Amino acid sequence: MIECPSCKHQQFVGTLYCEECGTRLVHVSPAPATGPFEMPSQADDSTSSAYPEGPELRTGALLGLHVVGTDSVLSLLGRTNYTLGIAIEGQAVIPDIDLGPFKAYDHGVSRIHAELQLTPEGLFIIDLDSANGTHVNGKRLEAIKATQVRHGDLIQLGGLDLQLISRYQR
Repeated sequence: MIECPSCKHQQFVGTLYCEECGTRLVHVSPAPATGPFEMPSQADDSTSSAYPEGPELRTGALLGLHVVGTDSVLSLLGRTNYTLGIAIEGQAVIPDIDLGPFKAYDHGVSRIHAELQLTPEGLFIIDLDSANGTHVNGKRLEAIKATQVRHGDLIQLGGLDLQLISRYQR
């Protein structure tokens, strides 16, 4: 389930408009990239001690996905879950995060490949029974089973590499 950012009404994943208030719930274009990413300064003890080494979000966002091999960081703001995949024109259900601009089709990413969920217990990824699987740090995930992910984890959707960048701490 997803929550409407305007009225907080619960909707099914993939729903285009909130049944309660009519707010558009998903985006056909990819979420805005904050890129390029930057490494935390060693002189700044407030970030270097609190977070593991790796790219940081310039915008101060709490959560993002760095598309490995690019300067793009996809910001994940304002929601508690996101579907990841490829948006195809005319498709009835589209992902919240369209990875198509990153040659996701060539990397074997499914139309609705995986879901990220932010809960009070932490951040979890779920493979949505994709054709080419989801891996976290090289380990293949079981379909439809939530797996916790943390800052710096490498997430592979098919052959597309993403690195989780999180300031969400538990």
